[in-house]
Amino acid sequence: MKTFEKGYFVPERFLKNCRDYDFRQEEDRRPVRHVAYNINDAYFQIMGASLVSVLENNPEMSPVFHIFTDGYSQANAEKVGELAEKYHCRCRLYTLAMEPFQDFHVKVERFSRITYGRTVMPLILKAETDRFLYLDADTMVIRSLEPLFALNLDGYAMGAVSERVPDAKRRGDYLKLKNGRYFNDGIMIVNIPEWLKQRITENAFSLQCEPKSRFLGQSQDVLNIVFDGTNYFLPSIYNEFGGGEDDQGNGVIIHWTGRRKPWQMVLADFDAQWRTYNRLSPWETITNVEPIAKPENYHDFKQWAKFRKKDSYVDYLKGMAMYAYLKLRYKLFS
Repeated sequence: MKTFEKGYFVPERFLKNCRDYDFRQEEDRRPVRHVAYNINDAYFQIMGASLVSVLENNPEMSPVFHIFTDGYSQANAEKVGELAEKYHCRCRLYTLAMEPFQDFHVKVERFSRITYGRTVMPLILKAETDRFLYLDADTMVIRSLEPLFALNLDGYAMGAVSERVPDAKRRGDYLKLKNGRYFNDGIMIVNIPEWLKQRITENAFSLQCEPKSRFLGQSQDVLNIVFDGTNYFLPSIYNEFGGGEDDQGNGVIIHWTGRRKPWQMVLADFDAQWRTYNRLSPWETITNVEPIAKPENYHDFKQWAKFRKKDSYVDYLKGMAMYAYLKLRYKLFS
């Protein structure tokens, strides 16, 4: 376990700078609600659709978006400002100092240590609010968030949805969790005073130098070890996995867990709905509806073929043929 000197966990250590775009109107008397993201520069366009989905489906609240990054382009910063002006909301762009995160493991090369930014958000946001909603960039809000913000979290530092039973057991067993429960950290409602009281950030950072082999994932595994089932478990409507594939019609937050993403191809109604929010955002509109034919995307063609089979057997055959061809190319040349 890594240890830290007294006084280490202060906002100034983790925050390099903050840029504020505040276009709220003076006469706005709606309740203020805080929503946070952590992304790198490449994901601003994706996050933009999520921001718009919150705004379009929660007109009763005045949102303040807290966007934590490891750096961003001027073009993306300007688009954040455009969105804040268009919707008369407030967006705050935080650049984190990444040095304190360097001893956290990176499990898969394509992932970034910015995922650990969520572990320090309560330290920084405590000056703004007692509660905030954390959302992954690949989420879409389709109903009111007010019941979530009104949830009684007395004694709980955070609320999140359990992973599906097989995944929760597999991951929990691997991490040797005592409680037998495992949550998805892509959506969390955070009770800041309780988070600080339970020293969640400090306990998460104590796992920095543990061997990579101890974990299956990144921040999600670290936080599950720290909480070990002591968090509040939300109903699944607040984190509908797989792009809403199990949704029964009352989901609140759709989450594209796994490989399939709505900006890669449109396979279902929720994918198409995500595209509408992408079009409403200041970022470039994504228009492709079929997978991109690159060798590393062979798995996308298999998914596309499966979804198209019921409407077009020709598309199914085309998709499976591309899947086989691209998979072979990938295996031969990678």
